[in-house]
This record gives sequence, structure tokens and C-alpha cells, in this order.
Amino acid sequence: MKQKDSLPSPRPEPTKKRTRLAPEVRRQQILEAALVEFNALGFTAASISRIARRAGISKANVYVHFANKDDMFETLLEDLMRRSQGNWSRMQDVQTAEEFVDRLIGSAYGGLTDDTIAITRLLITEGHRVPHLLAKWSAANMQARIDRQALVDRLVAEGKIKASPLTEHFGLMMAPVVYSAVAQMVLDKEKAAGEVQAVKDAHRKLLSMLLRPS
Repeated sequence: MKQKDSLPSPRPEPTKKRTRLAPEVRRQQILEAALVEFNALGFTAASISRIARRAGISKANVYVHFANKDDMFETLLEDLMRRSQGNWSRMQDVQTAEEFVDRLIGSAYGGLTDDTIAITRLLITEGHRVPHLLAKWSAANMQARIDRQALVDRLVAEGKIKASPLTEHFGLMMAPVVYSAVAQMVLDKEKAAGEVQAVKDAHRKLLSMLLRPS
């Protein structure tokens, strides 16, 4: 009996080359994975192993970039603080009340990104577990409020914006932004977007009415 020709062996699939990312890109990839894990499980329950899997790298590779979870959390907070300071730096050279309002509204509401809200939620729910990080965050925020109040006081003294109860306490001026951040935490995405836009528009009108010199 004639033997059947044997089928040719399947050709092996080419080995995929592992992409070598720049260190800063890899760090950001790990931070994004850590933020998702922290918010999903809480700071304590999140593990380096799960963060590594979510980032698509080995656990050992995570430790090349970060010493531990505290290191990741602290880096997330520092990145957020730097971003906030960068947004506020655009306010330093304003010349009119209209320009002040436009830049304040733009920087404040533009800063309410998904990752900003995620980190803020994490601070509220898990801050007590990492008191040294919470203290650092609080100190940075306090200094930022002092600096921003000083800028408002200078603009009032120069006659560029009008003195009002809003200019006496910077926190009062920013209260609608805080409300908007809370809305993004507790409402579904579509409802939150509508609510934040409505508050933003009303906030702009309020500031324009109270800060424009007579």
C-alpha cells in the first residue's frame, strides 16, 4: 500500500520582540496601572503583583522604577501638584478682570480630569492609611492657597479686580470647583458632565459680576 505523504510541519510563529520603552514612559505606564488598582481595591489591598499584571510587565520591573506602593502614591500626588501649579502660573500676568476670570475658570475646570478625580477620591478614602503622604498634600495645598490669595490681594490693590467677599478668602472663590469635583465622584459620567458644565457657566457669571471694577 502506498503511504500517504506526510503533511508538512506548521511553520513556527515568529517570536514577538518585546518593546523596550523609555524609562519615563514605563514609569507612567506603571502609575496609570497603580491608580486603577488603588481606586478599584483600595491602597492597602492593591498589590505590586496586580499592578505589574495590569501594566503588562514583571513584578521585578516595577521595582526597577518604584520602591513600593507608597512611592507610587507619592509620585501620583506630586505629579498632580505640579500640574496644578503649572495651571495657576498662567494667572500671574493678568491685566483685567475679564482675563482673570477666563484664566481662572479655564485652569480650574480644565484640571478636573479623570486622573485628578481618581487621585482625589483615593486621598479621601485612603489618606488615613498613609498619613505622611496626606500631611505632605495638605502642606502643599495650604501653601498654594496662601500664594493664590496673595495674587488676588495684589490684583485688588492694583485695581484690576474689585474687592468683594470672594476676594477675601480664596477658598470661597473656588467653592464651585470643589462642588464640581464631588459631582464627578458621585454622579454617573453623563450626569456629572452636564452638572459640571452648568456650574462652570454659573461660576463664570458670578465671578464676572463680583470682580469687574465699577
